[in-house]
Amino acid sequence: MQKIFFLTIPVIVILSCTHNDTKTDSSTSMKKEAMDVAIKYVSGKFKEPKKTTGVDGIVTITENQVSFVIRDVNNSQIKYFIDPAKITVGLINDDEKPDAIVTISSSRGQYLEMPENIILINTDNKLILNRAIEADMRIIDIKDRIITAEVLTHSRNSPLRDCSACKEVVKYQFKTGNLVELKEP
Repeated sequence: MQKIFFLTIPVIVILSCTHNDTKTDSSTSMKKEAMDVAIKYVSGKFKEPKKTTGVDGIVTITENQVSFVIRDVNNSQIKYFIDPAKITVGLINDDEKPDAIVTISSSRGQYLEMPENIILINTDNKLILNRAIEADMRIIDIKDRIITAEVLTHSRNSPLRDCSACKEVVKYQFKTGNLVELKEP
C-alpha cells in the first residue's frame, strides 16, 4: 500500500507539470508568431528595412538606405520598436481560437510618435493582420472577448500626459472588424 502511494504522487506531479508546459508553449509560440507578423508589417513600410534585436528581445526596425540628397542634421529617421512584452494574447473575435494585439512604438529622431496597435485574428490557425489602430493606449488585458486598455486623456505634448489621474481605463469589444467602446451602465 505504501509503495503505491509513493508511486502515485510523482506521477500526478509529472502529469500536472506537463499540462502546464503545453499551455505555456502554446502561448509562447503564439507570441512568436505575432512578433513575426508585426516585424513583417513594419518592414513593409521601408524600401530596405534594417532589423536589429536587442538583448531584451526588443526588435528595432529602421530604413537601411542612406539619402545623399537630403542631409538629416536632426537624425529625424523614423524607428519602430516591437517589444515582445507588449504582445497580448486572448480571444478577440467570435471563434474559440486565441488572437493577439501587438503594440508597436515608434520615434522620429528623439521624439516619440503615436504608437500603433495591430489586431491579429487567428484564421485557419494562422495570425492575420486585421486592423492597425494609431492610439495612445496600453493594452492591459484581453478576457472574455473584452479588451481592457489604459487610454491617455491628454495630448502627448501636454505636461499632464503622464499623470495617473490623466489616464482612464476603457473596455472595448471587437464587433464586425471594429473596436467598439463598451459604455458602463
